[in-house]
Amino acid sequence: MKKFPYFVTFSALLALLTCVSFGYLVSTLLVSANLFQPSQKVESGQNTYYLLSVYSSESLEETENEAEYFSDTNFGLYIYENENTFHLIASCYKNNNDAELVKSNLKANGIEAEILKLQKDSIILEGNFTQNEEAILKDCLAIILNIYTELNDISVSLDTAIIDEVTAKLKINEVYSKFLTTKNNFETLFKVNSSADIKNIREDFSQIDEILLDLTNTDNNNLSAQIKYSYTKLIIEV
Repeated sequence: MKKFPYFVTFSALLALLTCVSFGYLVSTLLVSANLFQPSQKVESGQNTYYLLSVYSSESLEETENEAEYFSDTNFGLYIYENENTFHLIASCYKNNNDAELVKSNLKANGIEAEILKLQKDSIILEGNFTQNEEAILKDCLAIILNIYTELNDISVSLDTAIIDEVTAKLKINEVYSKFLTTKNNFETLFKVNSSADIKNIREDFSQIDEILLDLTNTDNNNLSAQIKYSYTKLIIEV
């Protein structure tokens, strides 16, 4: 019986090992590039807010002057331009019933107010995200609502004397610290990503950082009013 040449056997084994190695390399690259992973969708959901306007005018100067009239109140006094009209916003609510209740209370005290509905469309991100990336993006898209909710709770607790200003400032610092954690996690995972969606999140974070930093450093004598101004600005501008 004729023996199979050793060099033929060696060549066959070498070819097999090469194919296996090449296949492993290709599969590793494909997995790392997420080429065969299904596209994920991360969505913020639609959010509606209700702005309580205590004054409106077509003149910015008149609106600014009117703000002085309310300077000794707990109103946020954010000037919001909408359809060529300037509104003096006292506060912002997630629930329309809450806004209606405050509106009624103001009317009983001789202040006529109106409620402006502000709808924030859902933000949808699609792509091949890792599990960590998807989790961080969900945190990023929820950050505005979360910050608003926390600041609103602090403001209400301050207005109802459940907490004092010292405690309120500590809680504000906690809100800012949590935001910075989310921001740092985002930058760690997406520092080399320059897509339009990631750029938009980065720009939003820059605005949020500025708003919260101003709030933590405020020397306003009326902390409650400054909190309302900050979260109203956050909802309208970001």
